[in-house]
Amino acid sequence: MDFRTWFCLKNRTNFTIDPQINPDDARYYFGRDDIKTRLEKQIRRAFIAPGIPKMMVWGPYGSGKTQTLYYLQHYLKNQSSESAGGTPHTLYVTVEMRSNSTAAHLHMQLMEALGKEKVSEWVRALIDHSGNPDEALSSVTEDPNMASAFKELRLSGETTFTAWRWLEGQILKSSELASLRLTRNLVDVGAGDLVNALVSIGTLASRVGEKLIFLIDEFEELQNVKAGDATESIHQYLRRLAEPANSTAGFLVGFKADVLDDAPEVLRRGDVSSRIGSSNYVDIPPLPAIADVKTFMRELLKNLTDEDKVKERIREQKAKTEHGVYPFTQTSFELLADYATQDNSRALPRYIINAINECAIQAWDEKKAVVDDNIVNNVAQFVFA
Repeated sequence: MDFRTWFCLKNRTNFTIDPQINPDDARYYFGRDDIKTRLEKQIRRAFIAPGIPKMMVWGPYGSGKTQTLYYLQHYLKNQSSESAGGTPHTLYVTVEMRSNSTAAHLHMQLMEALGKEKVSEWVRALIDHSGNPDEALSSVTEDPNMASAFKELRLSGETTFTAWRWLEGQILKSSELASLRLTRNLVDVGAGDLVNALVSIGTLASRVGEKLIFLIDEFEELQNVKAGDATESIHQYLRRLAEPANSTAGFLVGFKADVLDDAPEVLRRGDVSSRIGSSNYVDIPPLPAIADVKTFMRELLKNLTDEDKVKERIREQKAKTEHGVYPFTQTSFELLADYATQDNSRALPRYIINAINECAIQAWDEKKAVVDDNIVNNVAQFVFA
């Protein structure tokens, strides 16, 4: 009998949850109803003012920031309120930054995640509805360069790709600029033009009934940027994105930090944080008490196992457990929760899930129907060390 069958798992091979592997796992947010309620409320409010979500989610390694972003993506797609005023178009992006990375590098990663075909689809939908390309695009941007690039995207051929490269912030040759009737490269002026392009695309999306929202993960990568000019260009990019005037290009950012002072410096600057708002910096801390750890464990075990099969297995084995505790006995469940809270800094979803999985693997290896106290004592001391 394989591991999945042995422990009555539903649609998975182990007790791990990972929305990057199994997209359905994005719907899970265990043991933190207070944080979940706050996040959902902030999302709903944001569609009224500033018009699009702008949020920073932070916490220590293993706290569940990535799961939080994926859960919010799931919430936006499936449960966001009518206040959204359109269908959220969400894009998950794991950023990479080097010592000399600039706003242009960040912008290109966002644009690559968005993709030319989606923006072209929006342009064609807008123009088809209006019938007049110039009139339609004037409602999106007042910049003639931007309008020229957008107009080109509705077509096909080499110049369409050239227009997209320009919107990504790549440097075009003079002849390429001339072929598109563009007067300058997007990066010639600075971060402001890059943001204008992104906000204009967000406006374009809203004109055809969609809301552009980026979910940007691992933003602690900003700490890799060492060059002063590069840091300032990123600062200007983020500050302008956070401006109240931007009501169409949203962002939910996740970054690792034990305390907020550990966050990348540009995310803590007053002109960025004041625009985003202190209520939109959401801390994902360790689970605060043993009761919270037990709730997290119980919700995970209930959702990942088949209740009917679990009950049948318990009857067969005459095990002292129940659905939501299984595959642990009642005492080993309590013991694992105790281990998880001996060091508060380790009372984190990553460690708890790892401990559950490792305990179950050892039980399966020993051909035991349930995880007993002895297995927890053997495993948990290393996981939570």
